[in-house]
Amino acid sequence: MSDRTGLNWESNSEICTGLNVSNRFLLGTLVLMQLMPQPRSYSHYQARAETDMEQDTKQASQATLENILKHLASSSASGCLQVSGDTHSSVSFFLYIWEGKLCYATNTLAPFERLERHLRRLSNQNSQLTKHKIREVRSKVAPNLDSYIEKPADHAGICWLIFEQQCLREKELTTLLRRIIREVFEALFSLPEAIRYKFVEQQESIPRLGSFDLNSYVEQCQKRLQAWQVFSTHIGSSYDRLYLASEAENSIPNLTNEQNNTICKLLRGLNFRQISALINKDELIVARLLYPAIIDGSVIVRSPKKPFSTLPKLPVSNLFESFDFSQTEDDLLMSTGDLEQQANSKETIQVVDRQWRIACVDDSSIVQEQAESILDYGSFILAKITQPMNALSELLEFKPEVILLDVDMPQINGYELCSLLRNHHEFKNTPIVMLTGGRGLVNLTKSKLVGATDYLVKPFDQSSLFNVIFKYLR
Repeated sequence: MSDRTGLNWESNSEICTGLNVSNRFLLGTLVLMQLMPQPRSYSHYQARAETDMEQDTKQASQATLENILKHLASSSASGCLQVSGDTHSSVSFFLYIWEGKLCYATNTLAPFERLERHLRRLSNQNSQLTKHKIREVRSKVAPNLDSYIEKPADHAGICWLIFEQQCLREKELTTLLRRIIREVFEALFSLPEAIRYKFVEQQESIPRLGSFDLNSYVEQCQKRLQAWQVFSTHIGSSYDRLYLASEAENSIPNLTNEQNNTICKLLRGLNFRQISALINKDELIVARLLYPAIIDGSVIVRSPKKPFSTLPKLPVSNLFESFDFSQTEDDLLMSTGDLEQQANSKETIQVVDRQWRIACVDDSSIVQEQAESILDYGSFILAKITQPMNALSELLEFKPEVILLDVDMPQINGYELCSLLRNHHEFKNTPIVMLTGGRGLVNLTKSKLVGATDYLVKPFDQSSLFNVIFKYLR
């Protein structure tokens, strides 16, 4: 006998014995892992079906979260996937799926703080979302961990705002769901160790406020975590707290007066996500805006405050190298009524697809390879120029945002080339960073005369290179 997942329950009687119909699907994903040909081995699920068949069934195996989601996306499954990590077991994640589509995602760590924060951000364009109304949501729904699978408290709060208060419009609802799910996914895929999970089949679980393509959410999460990795030298979590190093100055270099007036008031222990909500900008935009000030010490970063300290740190390497979802352009859109819902907002697409253009003019292949390895992120495009006599034409075509320029080169040295670039209208304001060998010294007077912006000693590492280029990137 088989169900819509394609699993033959009778042929797996050893695993399914003793489970009633409502419990069998708890094992659906795990059984499939045993039946499907896999590039790696998966440990067998050990059912704890003794006297209480309702107890949690957990799996800590070599099966990856990516493969589990891939299966759920392709099997038209409906239900709730509960996930926790071995060393982060105090936090549980819940993904609500309907016919293979993602309806909602949450976790047990301060769900109402997350909901209220995103509602505050929405209040910038919705006057009905007053401070009183946002606070009132928490009092209307009592959180209960035992009922999260059937009724997540923060989702119930959203339902109260929609059906009883009627203060969320369709597009605002889509934006709210998208932002909450995105935040939960980023924390979920930052889990650094083996996971424990269970899937509970539910044909009619939580009210469906919308549905999103599961594959595109994973892809978006991959891009966003890669974008965060660029800042990993100084930022370990999107919940890191930010402080002004000197409140007396009350300003940050490289920010406009308007940006300083807005942001400096918030740098008193708020984290990236809280600042994001208050200024109505994506948290990655906040990180990019403040990173030069973090590097030069104008802004101090402190570790997350409880309860956010229990969440995993942002990964420092790509966790998705083995994950390849195939999708078409149409997969990104799912219709619910007359509303098209996308996993990627316009702002998110702009954030994760934004790439800085860096040019390195150096005749040394070793230096070029070093720069390439450091800037090997999706956030950078590097132009390697090894022939200084061809530099002007290549730079005109490439249009870099920052130029790394070696001092000692044949035919034309860095000072001469810098002067030549400054005399061209295209590069009058482009930051030019002079590169010098470890034993050599940059002639600061000469560098200033030819219009150099800064200098960097070779060999450089990721920290020193990022420190200098992020001073000038916008």
